[in-house]
Amino acid sequence: MSNPPPADSQPQPPNTSELELLKQEYFFLQNTIEDYNKQIWVIKALGITGTGAVISLMLQQKSGAIAIIGCSIPLFFWILESQWKHFQRGFYPRVIEIETILSNDYHLRSPAIFGGWARAFKRTPTPKRHGYLWDGLLNRSVFISYLLEIIFLLLLAAIAPRLWK
Repeated sequence: MSNPPPADSQPQPPNTSELELLKQEYFFLQNTIEDYNKQIWVIKALGITGTGAVISLMLQQKSGAIAIIGCSIPLFFWILESQWKHFQRGFYPRVIEIETILSNDYHLRSPAIFGGWARAFKRTPTPKRHGYLWDGLLNRSVFISYLLEIIFLLLLAAIAPRLWK
């Protein structure tokens, strides 16, 4: 009995069913990322609403201490949003991988939603740092608005009592 010939080690041309599956997965991932963005905007809106309520209560009660205690609201929403952003960023590597496959194996110029965005904003497709701290908590798109809210509340706590005298 003879051995069967070795499997052809030459790369096989991409097939259309794989292409269709990649496209479906790609757009599913893009929709999932957008769904996370929608939830993140809701979290931001709730955080700003909470901060507004703290300011209103502080002005009504004429107590700067309320603003200091109220700093916990943006802090809470900052942590909540950072978790969502961290989860969302977990989808990015696969999106990049699919874009690379479509470009290299299928010689397609699109879809390239993430790659195009990264080029437009001069961002590297793969972040320099990974993990919850960098993808979420210290992500610029997450922390800046909450940090500004906390600074604003602290300034109000310092300035408002002088105005009430």
